[in-house]
Amino acid sequence: MKKKFAAFVLCVICLLSVAGCGQTKEDTTTPPAADQSMAADDYLTTIGGTYVELFPELSKAEYRTIWIDATTPLVGAENAETATDMLLGMCMAEPYGPEATEKYAADPDSMSFNCYFLGGVDKFVMDGHTITGLDAQGQEVFSHTYKLLDEKNENGFIFYQSEDENSGEFTYFAFSPDTMETTYHLEFRYAEDLNDLQSWFEGNYAYWNAAAIAEDYDQATMENVIELFATENLSEAE
Repeated sequence: MKKKFAAFVLCVICLLSVAGCGQTKEDTTTPPAADQSMAADDYLTTIGGTYVELFPELSKAEYRTIWIDATTPLVGAENAETATDMLLGMCMAEPYGPEATEKYAADPDSMSFNCYFLGGVDKFVMDGHTITGLDAQGQEVFSHTYKLLDEKNENGFIFYQSEDENSGEFTYFAFSPDTMETTYHLEFRYAEDLNDLQSWFEGNYAYWNAAAIAEDYDQATMENVIELFATENLSEAE
């Protein structure tokens, strides 16, 4: 059993290193170009609300039972605790950028993602095409309006650029097409240089992919996002 579970862990590590911090709920087949363009053009208007970091919420002790219930059917009761810790740990690393690239090149088995917010932001507020970042005291870190870019990349993200000058590290945003209605969370990245958003594994933001959940999420949403995350990652790893 130990040997089997060790192999299982390696499979999940490989899966998560490619998938980032989550998968989609439905079939991920790329839609026709026209439909994809329309969806992208409207994307920011579909995610209005205030968002906090996902994984600090997922890791709260009060939700541990939900994790065990979700992982047990997939890996067995004897492995549920270990699988839960592994899934959370794979998205709660501190290093990113060149530091992470160097670390994981030397020790590939330790590969993990930083899925926290950067730049002193504690909460993101999405309001139409305006994105605002607030710090832990509720003070505004930035607030800009954003326009859609016709930018394609290997991760299928939707790109936006600030319409304001001197937007610093919040100049460009790249969103996964996740929504609270479809996958119960958001995934996105942001940077001053568009080139830093082209790959999860290279550049100043390598191994970083912010994950968020609506601040006013309810118990059902938490159950859904945990079940989705566990089922899609662990099922595909077996």
